[in-house]
Amino acid sequence: MKSLRWFVGLICLLQSQWIIARSVTEVQPDARFISRIHSPLDCTQYNNDYEILSSFSFVTHLNPILSSPSQTYGLMDSNENVYKLNIVHEKFVPTTVFCLKSLRQLEIRNTSFYEFELDDNSIRSLPSEIELLATSLIHFGVYDTPVAHLPEQIGKLRTLYYLELSNTGLLDLPNSIGDLSSLLDLRLPWNKLTSLPITLGNLQNLLLVKLDGNPQLRSVQSLNGLPNLQSIITTYCSIERLASNLPNLQHLNMRHNNLTDLVNIRTLGNNTNLPKSFYFSANRIRSVPPQIGYVRNLVELDLDYNELTNLPSELLNVTTLHDLFIRNNLFSITDLQTIAAQFKAKNPALNLVY
Repeated sequence: MKSLRWFVGLICLLQSQWIIARSVTEVQPDARFISRIHSPLDCTQYNNDYEILSSFSFVTHLNPILSSPSQTYGLMDSNENVYKLNIVHEKFVPTTVFCLKSLRQLEIRNTSFYEFELDDNSIRSLPSEIELLATSLIHFGVYDTPVAHLPEQIGKLRTLYYLELSNTGLLDLPNSIGDLSSLLDLRLPWNKLTSLPITLGNLQNLLLVKLDGNPQLRSVQSLNGLPNLQSIITTYCSIERLASNLPNLQHLNMRHNNLTDLVNIRTLGNNTNLPKSFYFSANRIRSVPPQIGYVRNLVELDLDYNELTNLPSELLNVTTLHDLFIRNNLFSITDLQTIAAQFKAKNPALNLVY
């Protein structure tokens, strides 16, 4: 009987040790991950860019005859400084990449910023070491790579003019995004943004904003008043109101949103005679305001797949209009025939698609 108890006790002890060992093994990657986050990056240990590249866990071909966006490569100038780096389909991005002090263009494709996998991608952030490129980086793109958050340090990239994060699972933007004083082109498509910080209104030089494929994004009011903004692309979002007071806007694509009206449309592009193209198909627009007639040099207007039953007479006087799309609304056949006849009389060159 004693031997049986001893045997059972031994089995229980071995099981408990196995469970503990397994638990330690399972959390080990996270522990290593945490230590990696908190270990400071010491760039002074590298004498030149060659040494930095040699610290990578993958080969980086320099100045290749055959370069492609689908392969990892770098470009080096005559002073042996790497000024462009394209990292594609590697296991992870080494933090030493931020030691390349002359790096002007950095693109990351389908490569994690962290060496060890995490169960929850929503806690992934772009490494704060990005600030080490504050005086050099002008073009930064991340594609098909988990980045849920941007650190406040992103705002230190005062020379950056192009920023794109596409299909990264981005959840939000820090207020410091408004400190990117040189930014011309902001592209954040196919992410999980729900709102935009009001500090975007500080980006006075911004020319283009691309936010398509953020299905929970309901407002772009943070863009109101940007003096140089020329193009907005926000398809497949849930935006309910137009932005306003964008005097140099020329291209607006808001297909597949939740717009119900076009109030403030006259404040878009009202400071330029350059051609305007506005796309609003697949919304819930029920009416078009008379102010549509005051949009300067409107050449294309897409109102397909909405809930329209009428159009303002002011639209008949927009003789710059080349293309007007009103398919799949709530017009009767008789209404459409009447509308077509009036446009033919007022603007015979118009391509009316109904």
